[in-house]
Amino acid sequence: MSGHWKIALKCAAVMILVAALVAGAIFYLYGRDHSLAFCYGAGVGIMSFVSTAATVSLLMGRPKAAGMLLGAVSFGARYGFAAVALGIPAYLEPWPVVAMLVGFVGVYFAETVMLVPWAVRTMNIPDARRPADEVVERRAEV
Repeated sequence: MSGHWKIALKCAAVMILVAALVAGAIFYLYGRDHSLAFCYGAGVGIMSFVSTAATVSLLMGRPKAAGMLLGAVSFGARYGFAAVALGIPAYLEPWPVVAMLVGFVGVYFAETVMLVPWAVRTMNIPDARRPADEVVERRAEV
């Protein structure tokens, strides 16, 4: 299993656990309908999040033009899925829309909170205290 799949599945597992705890609190405070709507929204968010790893897998090893095209199509498909999966229940109103959207947005927020520290740890950020590897000199004639 590649690194991006490990990260995606680990983060998805954490999000499922947190969503279950929050859904329990929502059930206690607001009832079954709000809790189910929250779970549905969180589930759509988690599926959309994990599909990012599928996009990365499809892009690996492809020529640049094909990779860009595939990435654009995958990006559109992911957001189209989210729009349809959230839009139809919002239009038909089978349950509280706000709870559903809070679940979806909560997953995206949690995704950012969990992935940013990992991304910062893996980045190669130059240290200001050590000299730069390359010196750039500019000369201007007057």
